[in-house]
Amino acid sequence: MDRYIAIFRRSAGDSGNTGDHLLLERWAEPEWRKVLSATTPRPFKASEVIIQRGVVDRSLYFVAAGSLEVGVTYIDGVSINPLAKIGAGSVIGEQSFFDGEPRSANVWAVTDGELLCLTHQRFYEFAAAEPAMTAELLFALGRILSLRLRNTSLRVRR
Repeated sequence: MDRYIAIFRRSAGDSGNTGDHLLLERWAEPEWRKVLSATTPRPFKASEVIIQRGVVDRSLYFVAAGSLEVGVTYIDGVSINPLAKIGAGSVIGEQSFFDGEPRSANVWAVTDGELLCLTHQRFYEFAAAEPAMTAELLFALGRILSLRLRNTSLRVRR
């Protein structure tokens, strides 16, 4: 997991970063090592569907490498409407992670890459061991969720 620390630390420390990266400026290598050690690597290939709408899964995925798109496939099964692009240093699956409801959109790989999967059970184990870090992580995830909701609201108003 050490090879991914720089990706998340860099994202957090980028000046002027207003994207949906995890912003945990106070975290150094030891903090990132602790949270990432609770994850399981999951490589993916370009064009692979990573998350399928309607599936029940509370895992949170840290994007360690690669590029993804989030969108909705229409009833004809062919039309795809991309809503967002997600890159390394961010997360996917945060909505279902928080609310336990089925996945609300599809996520597919644009390039090859790797995710770090944090299951709900592993999150609770991490939270028991590291309550202060968990609070900081939850606020960073809440910020991403808020940004994504705000961006979706802007699209709807247009």
